[in-house]
Amino acid sequence: MKITTKIIHAAYQTSKDVYDERMNKNDAIEYLESTYGMNKGSASSCIGNFTKMMDGEKYTRTNNAEQTDYFLSQILTDYGINKFSNAIKAANEHVEYQKGQGKNLKRIKGIISRHEKVIGSQEKTVYPDELDKSESLFEGIKKTITVNSYERNPQARLKCIEHYGTQCVVCNFDFGKEYGDIGLGFIHVHHLTQLSDIKQGYEVNPIKDLRPVCPNCHAMLHRKTPPYTIDELRLKLHN
Repeated sequence: MKITTKIIHAAYQTSKDVYDERMNKNDAIEYLESTYGMNKGSASSCIGNFTKMMDGEKYTRTNNAEQTDYFLSQILTDYGINKFSNAIKAANEHVEYQKGQGKNLKRIKGIISRHEKVIGSQEKTVYPDELDKSESLFEGIKKTITVNSYERNPQARLKCIEHYGTQCVVCNFDFGKEYGDIGLGFIHVHHLTQLSDIKQGYEVNPIKDLRPVCPNCHAMLHRKTPPYTIDELRLKLHN
């Protein structure tokens, strides 16, 4: 039978319920079969694959491209970057396993590669002029960006980018347009609220509180305390 988008969404939620111990696997398989017409073998594989993804272990039965994409997206949203990293690892090992079986999962590999960019964008690093001058520096060790925990939060970041895109809101630079594939999806996310103003229990609003900015503009925003506003920096850029 064709695995529709509706079935994929239901299969994800049911697999999640099994993993979180809200439902046992046999009942979950029966539910997917009776409610959505999913055959027992496919339902069992789907649930098993989800568990393997969450634990970072290779799975051998193939999820289709849409299912792989949806599962990876939802795991990041529902469980955060660590489980998401596990899922990426499991999916890559599955592709390699199928390659050994003579199957080329090119489309699925492309989907995984796109999701892998999210992990790369979460690295916390520091600007060279903000390093402790007493440190011994070795070329290749230090990278270049400091962002706070709200800006690194993968769910908040993705929602900000989903709303505003990946073009810098100050200078309009777009890494994807300038660098091609290696630049797709790359952008910093700037928090409009000063850290000193963020109190315990503060819940970030990705649309209200965050903006996508390129690394250069991000650095310039923080050239003074409090930081420049987006509008202030735009004026300086064009003067």
